[in-house]
Amino acid sequence: MKKSDIIKQVATVSGLTQGDSNKAIKALVLVIQSSLRIGETVSLSGLGSFRTKSCKARQGRNLKTGEIISIPHGRKVSFKPTTALRKMIL
Repeated sequence: MKKSDIIKQVATVSGLTQGDSNKAIKALVLVIQSSLRIGETVSLSGLGSFRTKSCKARQGRNLKTGEIISIPHGRKVSFKPTTALRKMIL
């Protein structure tokens, strides 16, 4: 499902216009991004939670040349679905 499909469905379910749905979804994404950027956990009831995890520096390999490269430490985004969502999918 693409963002445009989500916008259409949100507009249909909520009774908003597609323009208003687009603004709401963009605002939601910006709030999630800014919260994750400062290290907060974002929990959405019925969906799950987003959080950042630290990754240690490690050695990697360039697959084209086989050369060993150094991958610096960083952060990654992790999503953990709610139990209800996991059961719904199965």
